[in-house]
Amino acid sequence: MPSDDSLFDRVASKMAAHLDGDSSGHDVHHAWRVNRVGTRIAEAEDADPRIVGVAALVHDLHRIRGDGFTHPEETIPEVREILADADVPADLVDPVCHCVAVHEEYDFEDDPLTAETVEAEVLQDADNLDAIGAVGIARAFQFGGAHGNLMWDVDRPLPEEEAYEKDAGIDDDAPGSTFHHVHAKLLRLHENMNTETGREIAAERHAFLEEFAERFAAEWEGEL
Repeated sequence: MPSDDSLFDRVASKMAAHLDGDSSGHDVHHAWRVNRVGTRIAEAEDADPRIVGVAALVHDLHRIRGDGFTHPEETIPEVREILADADVPADLVDPVCHCVAVHEEYDFEDDPLTAETVEAEVLQDADNLDAIGAVGIARAFQFGGAHGNLMWDVDRPLPEEEAYEKDAGIDDDAPGSTFHHVHAKLLRLHENMNTETGREIAAERHAFLEEFAERFAAEWEGEL
């Protein structure tokens, strides 16, 4: 039986052409980080690391499809083609596609799709974990820069319990602010973890994110 590493390498090779050149923080390095932490969580949570690992490598195809937000469900036909080209075993294809379709659904959204397998829950946790902590902060500002967002629009109040929007709070009349995105979404992700292992990892990363947010505001105002 081929090793998981061989399986993952084949999928990553097929995805490289799609993700190469990405400047928004959803590149092949992000895919591999989600793969590594996802398979780690899968092993701890009695999930299938092959399903999680393959799904991690193909989950962000929607991120490079046109302007605005494309729902992951819309990329499933193309995901299936990539899995076929990578000779992914047939019994993994449907479970992988389900993981991809529901990975970007949050409890704080209206009417989110439901993750129906532990593998889908693990992928969601792994993807969210890469959005908090040190790497998550770097990715947020990389994404903001790629989309012409301000670091912080101090004339807009920071969100408290406002509903999360997939466009990161960017409206038609004003540029987005990465620091608003940190408050509107990233500081809430630890509450959205599905697995015990995910919650344990998220707790430490969330603490770092909170410390960053406080220091960023203090340095911005010249208090430090």
